[in-house]
Amino acid sequence: MFFDIVVIGASSAGLYAAEILAKNGKTVVVMEQSESIAPEARTYIITPGLLRVMPDFNPDLIQHEINQIVIQAGSEQAVIPLSTPDLILDRNKFIIDLTMRARKAGAEILTGSKFLGFDVNQEKTHLLFSNRGEEEQICTQYLIGADGVNSQVRNHFQIENIPAVPLLQAEIKLPKNWDVGVTQVWFNVTDTPYFYWLIPDQNRTAVVGLVAEPGADIRSLLDNFLNEHNFQPTNYQSGLAALHSRKSISNALIGDLPVLFVGDAAGQVKVSTVGGTVTGLWGGKAAAEAILNGSSYRKALLEVQRELNLHLLIRTMLEKMSDYDYERLVQLITPSVQSLLSRHDRDGMRSHFWKLPFLQPGLIPLGLKLLLT
Repeated sequence: MFFDIVVIGASSAGLYAAEILAKNGKTVVVMEQSESIAPEARTYIITPGLLRVMPDFNPDLIQHEINQIVIQAGSEQAVIPLSTPDLILDRNKFIIDLTMRARKAGAEILTGSKFLGFDVNQEKTHLLFSNRGEEEQICTQYLIGADGVNSQVRNHFQIENIPAVPLLQAEIKLPKNWDVGVTQVWFNVTDTPYFYWLIPDQNRTAVVGLVAEPGADIRSLLDNFLNEHNFQPTNYQSGLAALHSRKSISNALIGDLPVLFVGDAAGQVKVSTVGGTVTGLWGGKAAAEAILNGSSYRKALLEVQRELNLHLLIRTMLEKMSDYDYERLVQLITPSVQSLLSRHDRDGMRSHFWKLPFLQPGLIPLGLKLLLT
């Protein structure tokens, strides 16, 4: 079999790249190891940056909107009103919609297809797959690795996998006095260097969760937090969240075959909040544009890499913060800081982050303390 582009993994980034390429006349196949496109349900909160990356996003997928974020650290609290609301989506429905879009554009989706490796013969590279027990060989001009944190494509290159952290959230009934348009986050460095969150969904339900360090007893941490706040879990959602690193390899070459990694397989995730939907789609779009233009993938990724590197700097500083530092940080969120954070979402901070010390000079000594620690 021959295709212009083979995408391994029916992730959001891989499917979006496949759609763009197929719309532009390329023959594309998405090879998915699972027997069907049916990822586990998981509630996502996504910035309106989604609409910048995917202008024709299906608005019917929006289950709910968030217009305010409350930040809690110890006894200190700050409120960030959102001038453009965050969007609440279900991952399962989003992936199914992206699959339909890719098929409609002309991409072929093959489920039950396990990637086995490469066959390099006289510098001509073929892909080896097992399709429902039958081994197949595919020839292609480009390969897009979109198979997630534990990428088999990366393993066959003997490239170190993307670092990842566990994520766990519980589904709960929203407390009666809770404003359905408000998300809240709690910082507690004793439990996690990240944070806890409560994200309202539709029908007065919500998810409460956290990201923890590898090896932590994340279930006990979450259950203790639920008990502390009198939240009663009805179900749990779990997963691994990829982490961006400056060492992350985004492309490679085997024989004559260029390989481009996208989404979690490339670590295209903001490590400040461990959110990767928008940046992953952004990476998938950059990969498609690089192929269509015959240009450098690294150059096409430049903007998203800069955004991800900013969040890596933020995460480096957050890792050094104590509970007292977090309380001080929340105190420094004055109306001028609130206004900036309100107007610029978390997927578009690179051009505006530098303004914060001018709006709040008190951030300078805190930032210097952390950088010098």
